[in-house]
Amino acid sequence: MEKESDLKKAQLLVCDKNYPLAEIAEKTMISHPSLKLYRSNPEKLRVAAWEKVNALARYYDLVHGK
Repeated sequence: MEKESDLKKAQLLVCDKNYPLAEIAEKTMISHPSLKLYRSNPEKLRVAAWEKVNALARYYDLVHGK
């Protein structure tokens, strides 16, 4: 169940235009082109490496104070 929760957080983060992709890339070490792909099609995160989804979910928690 945690993976599903991490996936949802990752999708919410990449879709939130209040967070520039350059900032997310810097903080998560995920390439800007990858983030651009995920923003245009968040469902692609379902097949992304777990490390990327987890990094995005952790950053989501950080910026949302969780």
